[in-house]
Amino acid sequence: MSGNTLHLRALPPRNKPGLTLLAALLGLFIALLDVTVVTVAMPTIGDDLDASFDDLEWVANAYMLALAVLIVTAGRLGDLYGQRVIYVIGVVVFLAGSVLCAAAGEITLFGAEHITTLHVGRVVQGVGGAVVMPLTLAIVYSSFEGKARAKGIMMWGAVGGLATALGPLIGGLLVDHAGWEWIFLINVPIGAVVIFAALAGMGADQRRASTGNSIDLPGLVTLSASLLCVNLALINGNSWGWTSTKVLGLLAGGVVLLAGFLAVEARSKAPIMDLSWFRRPSFGGSIATSFLLGAGMFSVIFYLSIYLQTGLDLSAQETGVRLLPMTLMLMIGAPVGGRIVAKAGVRKALIFAMTLMAVGIALYTLADPKGDSGSWTLLLPGMLLTGLAMGVAMPVASELTISSAPQDQVGVAASAGTMIRQVGNAVGIAIMGALMSNRTDAATEEMIDLQRRGEATAEAAAALKQKAVTEGMENGAWYAAAITLVGAVLVVLFVRDTKPAATPPAPPRPRPDDTMRLSKLPSA
Repeated sequence: MSGNTLHLRALPPRNKPGLTLLAALLGLFIALLDVTVVTVAMPTIGDDLDASFDDLEWVANAYMLALAVLIVTAGRLGDLYGQRVIYVIGVVVFLAGSVLCAAAGEITLFGAEHITTLHVGRVVQGVGGAVVMPLTLAIVYSSFEGKARAKGIMMWGAVGGLATALGPLIGGLLVDHAGWEWIFLINVPIGAVVIFAALAGMGADQRRASTGNSIDLPGLVTLSASLLCVNLALINGNSWGWTSTKVLGLLAGGVVLLAGFLAVEARSKAPIMDLSWFRRPSFGGSIATSFLLGAGMFSVIFYLSIYLQTGLDLSAQETGVRLLPMTLMLMIGAPVGGRIVAKAGVRKALIFAMTLMAVGIALYTLADPKGDSGSWTLLLPGMLLTGLAMGVAMPVASELTISSAPQDQVGVAASAGTMIRQVGNAVGIAIMGALMSNRTDAATEEMIDLQRRGEATAEAAAALKQKAVTEGMENGAWYAAAITLVGAVLVVLFVRDTKPAATPPAPPRPRPDDTMRLSKLPSA
């Protein structure tokens, strides 16, 4: 055959479903763990590597930036060249970055400072994570069907929440008892299991091949550049100033590049993402829900950890322990969500989850500005509700995204959902950071006033600091609750329950004489 004719080959059944699921879930665990695990190690890393506060910020930002910029590219590669090979390559890159991060205290690159080595290692980790994170969902979705698929996606959501919530606890334990290097080295043995399970459990990749089915480089370049500009602006907005030339220039550049991406995709013969997908209400609704989940709930978790450590003066390890109730409820919420979907459908399950989440987030405003370390129990009702709601919402919204897209492009669909959630997270953290900064600036002015009057004491400074952090988190909680309610409204307006596509009948087996006649046909 010639031209752009497709050679369609069925995907083989996975050899060992248990190992396939293990590969996907453990890969997701380490990729998400490295988003939060470093936060508790920052002071120790700063002392050991003689790093400034700005340097330490980029230990977290370098990973998130590489992840956000390259995630769609990784999903497209998985669709084109097969999930197993691209996934294993992504894990190897992630582990190489982990080893480089752990060695940052001992080696330097091209004469730069040790902290620069750590930054480079985090970028390499982010490149690997951009491959691993979306493909975990795509692997689960395309490797299983029916109840097995629903169970796998439920476990995927539970493990994702578990990794996010356990990051501070695991990081605190490793920093206190093994050294900060082990927050990166712990990935190596887990990653080795992931590689073994993927190679042994996943069948050989046999994808749809076509001479016209290639990588859309102009689309990838314009989209990646747009994401780079937008994320850089969001990450640095509070420190550079939201009206600064750099931030406004980056945001404008991101918008222009996004327009260029849309123009390229509209004319491309093999687009990264068919823009007509967004005309499907359920796909657009699920993407918007993912964005608002990132801008709301995931941002709250970040600042909840800051409140417990800075506002209530808890250690990183103590903070991780107090976040465990949320983690437990998240793991309970995943199977609860599966039952709700089975009985009431995806739409009602998401409406329930987003509404419950908004109520739980609003309960964080019960925090006591004068409370001691034991006052964290005031947050417990909110933790329980938001944990349960997250357990329902995460797998349901993620499955809705990929089930609403063409089934030969589940990698791109999973990447789109993850990318939008990461951008939403950056937006939410920026907004909540501005709200927090507003309160801390006010507290600084009050302290200056006390010093002017000669009434400044250590106790007064501590009280002002706690009040500022608490009120900043309360303001952020009201914002996140409102954003999450908007998400519930969008689900009501756009998301519809879809019936599963009917399984096509198996083609009839050729008779021996048919095979003989076909074999005598001349080749094209």
